[in-house]
Amino acid sequence: MAAKGSKHVVVRHHHPLKKSLWYFVIVTVLLASGWWLFDYGRSRAGFESGQASEERDRLRDRIEQLEGEVMTLRAQKAIHEHAREIDRHAYDLIDDALKVQQSELLELKEEVIFYRGIVGAADQVRGLQVLSFRLEDNGDKRHFRYRIILNQLEKSQRVVKGRVRLTLIGLQANTQVALSHAEVTKRDNVGELFRFKYFQELDGDIVLPEGFVPLRIKVKAKSSGKRSKSIERIYNWSELVSGTAGKF
Repeated sequence: MAAKGSKHVVVRHHHPLKKSLWYFVIVTVLLASGWWLFDYGRSRAGFESGQASEERDRLRDRIEQLEGEVMTLRAQKAIHEHAREIDRHAYDLIDDALKVQQSELLELKEEVIFYRGIVGAADQVRGLQVLSFRLEDNGDKRHFRYRIILNQLEKSQRVVKGRVRLTLIGLQANTQVALSHAEVTKRDNVGELFRFKYFQELDGDIVLPEGFVPLRIKVKAKSSGKRSKSIERIYNWSELVSGTAGKF
């Protein structure tokens, strides 16, 4: 029998190395689990590192491609704009050349008409002639520029002198009226003086009154002296303005 009051002693063995190893395993598992969860979360969210790198590279390649295309398009645009400027310049040059040629052609036609009058047939009317009458728009619907060419067909080719008067016939307040040389040219009513041996060109301005509708214009040339002669030509205003009349 054991004596009363005796104590039992429990002996426990302490293993510090085993405990540390256990803690290391637990920490490693936790870290691995945490990394796996993090990587899994990134993958689920579309940020898997490999795919993100590939996408970044693809986008960079696309950016470089687009930048190259933009540079090419800008170069093409510059070429087209330059070509357009050249085309516009070429058009302006052609247009200016055409205007010069048309003006030269008109002058040549007038010269042909003039010399035709100078070397006319023997049976042509001799003496003072109104060779040509032209009317040009002077930049305003009421302002015009006129040009008259006078010549004479004479064997002796003596000097002829005299005056030219214009008379404008039209409608004013639905009534036909005739305006004198002074009224339409704002100059002396005696007319324009001429003096020549072969031919002479006279020009001046015509100003239409407000509300006046021109219909015809009468050109009257009268020489002075012993062998005085008067010649008269009447032209339709509409034909003069359109350029289809004015040459004799």
